[in-house]
Amino acid sequence: MNTSKRLLLLFLMTLMLSAGLFAQRADDILSADLPIAYGEASFRTRILDRTGGERSPVGLVLSGGSARAFAHIGVLRYLEEEGIVPDFIISNSMGSIVGLLYSAGLSPDQIYSAVTGVSIQTLFDLGLPLNGGLLDPSRFLSHLASVLGDDLDLSELSIPIIVVAEDLVTKRQVLISEGDFYTVLKASFALPVYFSPVEFRGHLLVDGGITNLVPVNLAFEYADSVIVSTTFYDLDTLDLKNPLTILNVTLDIGKRRTGVEELKANLDEVIWIRNGVEDVSFMEFSRVQYLAEKGYESARSQAERLAALPKCNCWPSLVDRRGDLQVKLEASQNRYELYEHVTMHAPFSLLGPTLSKEGEKSLTDDFSLGLGYQYSTGDFTVKTNLGGIFSLSSSDTFSALPVLTAKVDYHLFSHMRTSAYTSLLYDAKSQRPLLSLGAAVEGRLSTLSDQLRLSLSQSVEHLSHFDSASTYQYWGGHTIIATTEAEAVLTLRQEQDWRLGLSTLSLSYQFLSDYQRVRSFLSFRTENEVWYEPMGFYGRVEGWGRFAPDGKGNVPLFSFDGFRTAAATIKAQGHDLSVSTNSANHLVGLNLTVGWRPVSFSPSIGESLIFKNSSVAIYCDLLFGSIPSKANVSLGLELHTDISLLGIRTLPFTIYGGWDQAAAGFVWGLSFTLAL
Repeated sequence: MNTSKRLLLLFLMTLMLSAGLFAQRADDILSADLPIAYGEASFRTRILDRTGGERSPVGLVLSGGSARAFAHIGVLRYLEEEGIVPDFIISNSMGSIVGLLYSAGLSPDQIYSAVTGVSIQTLFDLGLPLNGGLLDPSRFLSHLASVLGDDLDLSELSIPIIVVAEDLVTKRQVLISEGDFYTVLKASFALPVYFSPVEFRGHLLVDGGITNLVPVNLAFEYADSVIVSTTFYDLDTLDLKNPLTILNVTLDIGKRRTGVEELKANLDEVIWIRNGVEDVSFMEFSRVQYLAEKGYESARSQAERLAALPKCNCWPSLVDRRGDLQVKLEASQNRYELYEHVTMHAPFSLLGPTLSKEGEKSLTDDFSLGLGYQYSTGDFTVKTNLGGIFSLSSSDTFSALPVLTAKVDYHLFSHMRTSAYTSLLYDAKSQRPLLSLGAAVEGRLSTLSDQLRLSLSQSVEHLSHFDSASTYQYWGGHTIIATTEAEAVLTLRQEQDWRLGLSTLSLSYQFLSDYQRVRSFLSFRTENEVWYEPMGFYGRVEGWGRFAPDGKGNVPLFSFDGFRTAAATIKAQGHDLSVSTNSANHLVGLNLTVGWRPVSFSPSIGESLIFKNSSVAIYCDLLFGSIPSKANVSLGLELHTDISLLGIRTLPFTIYGGWDQAAAGFVWGLSFTLAL
């Protein structure tokens, strides 16, 4: 065979191969509209088992809608009051959270309690998007696992359910009615960017609501009677010139349009419950009660058509199941109420930014910013942070120095926690390295219907300086403080316009030493807040005092006492006993705040960042020492807001500024906390 024939043959073979690959690729593309189903045959069998073949099944479609999806709780509540329990559920996005919890056996009231009985925002951790998402829901899933159990499969749920997700690998829709409950739940609300895609049987799943908010057609494959509960979004105050808002609305257009098309095609056959929550932002998770009430009212508007549906005969099994779950739910919430702690049902690790000040009773008043790692398993948690220590105050120059911190927490029992921590930093004040070692044990108990919390704690912190890089002087240049504290926190649940907030009272015994002298002090602290909810006015009073039983005066002032001053001598008293100039045997402080917290003020940036609980207030700090009739005064203005990501993860931020009598000048400061 000559060269030209060989080249011609090679060309034809290449052409045939390319055509085959193109055809295969074309087939892959043209199959993108075909969903991939898991457990579909079993799903049909379970529906048949529920109806016994004697009646037509009743299906329920729960749309996505982020926080608005909690309106489905009210819909389910009304359906049950009418004796209607769906034979199957089709759901996606946030609608799947409600749908899966209901399918697992929780009643509508229990679902409401599960999402409101704990602070949801504390169950989501902010991390680096190494796996494709900013927020990690592991602790939220563990909270649910403490109620529902660790081993739970969709095929075993009380009510058959299909969760609709989208696969990034095949670009196809995935219909899931079997598999690990928590894996599927995590995938159901995996909103791109905010949450990482979830691996499931070779797929990489994200929120199914990104393509179709209301999967109506799927429900009609299994039943002729279908209830559709929707939570569309029609807020007319959006800033359509904000880039983030434009992105959110652009995504909403596609998923909404597909859902509307399917809804319109079946409008005569479905019972459409259009929940009146269309003006609620997708991230307003604090409005669960309002959303549930709106859902109930919306379902009741379809009372006539709903009354024609067959009633459920499955109540005995549901009642037994819910009785067992109620015990576990109350136990989980009571445990969480004490320490905001969740026993991890699976090992959990997170790498992310940290911005924090470790512990209220710390002797240092700097805050650290860096990169932190957290690992949790069961009741054991270890946290490490490598970053910088920052000093921001009106009396000192700005400093940024390296710091390494580590902390270990272990919850021995539901009522007891032990902690140990250490930090190594360079102290800007003494120009020397500083090693901090600390440990604490604390017991807490809630009583009086959880309105009164009692705690008893013992903590100790040791500060040691390095005189040089090579010489460690353990017994020189150091401070140790040990604190035994008893605290009572009273929460009054009042329905009046005038409300009393948290009321706290703590008594403590403090032991302070620099190994040259030893001092002990008795302390107290109390805090009360009252506010008028309709107009947002509030007032807060904090009182504290420290007394020296030995009669030697020079009572120290610590950073955690909260007296806002720029006076270097006053600020240093808690670090060094030798600088105290207070000859009296006592030190008493009074912090007065009067402010205004606009009730309806919740501005947002692109509906991704929301500013909540914003307030402006006048503060007055009083410090009484050597001259009882004369106080050092710090007077100024305080601004506060809670910066919330998606309404889930919150960054409290406060800035203040005013006149400081002790320093005869201006004092300012800021504080915020974002920590693993």
